[in-house]
Amino acid sequence: MIDQEMPTENQPTARIKAANALNSIQKISSTAAKVERELMPADYEELANLYRLVRVELNSLYELLGQKEKEKYYGYFVAVTAYEKKIAEGVYNPDLDGVLKFDYDDK
Repeated sequence: MIDQEMPTENQPTARIKAANALNSIQKISSTAAKVERELMPADYEELANLYRLVRVELNSLYELLGQKEKEKYYGYFVAVTAYEKKIAEGVYNPDLDGVLKFDYDDK
């Protein structure tokens, strides 16, 4: 994606931010895998903070995109944000809300 959709001048920064996001995702996975008991509030907080770091890095990647690519991915951002809000409010129902699906056509 970086080589094809990111403006050339933003690619070095994008590579660093993408690596940071992937490292944070890996940290979420390894942190969750270590838990051998019921999650406690401190665990939720740690995982939420790691997820926040992922979102910050992904948002900063988005800001490096050109306008055409921003328009392409904007719908994804809105859908994920709505999904997260429902999860946080405890009102997400997969039977009613379905699952996130994205079809991107080159526009």
